[in-house]
Amino acid sequence: MRPALRCLVWELDNTLWDGVVCDATSTIPRPEAVRALQVLSDRGIWHAVASRSDRERTLDKLYRHGLYEMFSAIEIGWGRKSSSLVRIATTFGLALDTIGFIDAEPIERAEVQRALPRVRCYAARNVDVLAALPDFRPVLRTGSNPTPPLGFARVPAL
Repeated sequence: MRPALRCLVWELDNTLWDGVVCDATSTIPRPEAVRALQVLSDRGIWHAVASRSDRERTLDKLYRHGLYEMFSAIEIGWGRKSSSLVRIATTFGLALDTIGFIDAEPIERAEVQRALPRVRCYAARNVDVLAALPDFRPVLRTGSNPTPPLGFARVPAL
């Protein structure tokens, strides 16, 4: 059996919300995506962002919708998503087979899958059923409840 996921990395545009920040289209959070964030967080799964977008505009949207604090690492820029996932895994000290990636775009999921075959990829259209998948079972911890990586609740990625 594959290990439980410890972190789900989100593309934001057309995944967490409908629309694209840079196109000034609607960026209203999808209720099913927000529910998934909350349920998976309650199970001990960390969330991170790997989004190809304008950093300031995207952060503004996260703050406005009260979602910024849900993410432990944020990678927003114009590089490859697979590179962002490697930086996030390194920041958290996680193996790639404990990281999942959710994105609406098949080409982005394919890029990640090709570069990082151990990362599990999910289509945004399935966000409402993520919590039912065995990959997202609660993270079992031994001993005391550890602090997040580096002792911070949120680690801004550079």
